[in-house]
This record gives sequence, C-alpha cells and structure tokens, in this order.
Amino acid sequence: MLLIILLGLMTSLAHAQEPSACTAACTAEKEQCTARASKLSELDNAPKLEEANPFARTADRNSSAWSDSARSTDRLASQRRGKERLDACTANFKRCSSACTPAVAPASEQVAPAK
Repeated sequence: MLLIILLGLMTSLAHAQEPSACTAACTAEKEQCTARASKLSELDNAPKLEEANPFARTADRNSSAWSDSARSTDRLASQRRGKERLDACTANFKRCSSACTPAVAPASEQVAPAK
C-alpha cells in the first residue's frame, strides 16, 4: 500500500512541470482511490459468515450468533473505517495537487528587474 502511495506521489511530482496534466492525474488517482475505498466498504458491510451460513454458527448452537450490541458496534466500526479510507484519499489528493503548483521563491530571493 505504501509503495502505491509513493509511486503515485512520484508520478505527481513528475507531472509538476505541466500543472493541468498534473491536476488531471491527481483527480484520476483520487477517483481510483475512492472507488477502492467504496469497494472495501461494501466488503466490510457484507453479512458475516455466521449470519449467512447456518452451519457456521457458533458451537453452542446459538440461533442469533451476533447480539444487537455486537452488530451495532461492528456497524459503527465499519462506518469509521470507511470514513478513514475516504479521508486518506482526500489527504493524498491534497498532497498531490499541492505538488502540482509551482513553488514560488520567497520575496527576499526574487531578483528585481534591471533598469
């Protein structure tokens, strides 16, 4: 995962010479990241094996494998993970797009025009 992020940042830096192309690359990366985050959230919200398969229920033959509080806790944790994934996409987009803007030299380093 870290390698993918680093490659994405290097790609963004390589496009820094062309801000419009760089911004388009950042937007495409964000869309891909958001799509992956959505897919992971879908998988996260899929029914648990104990809920979907009656043969996979606990050994004590409890008909309701998950209590209401456990389901609620799991649902909240799933929402938190989904938000964290989307926040990571947004943070990567901000880093990428800020790398697209050309650096401006501080006023003390700028050369005054010759007269």
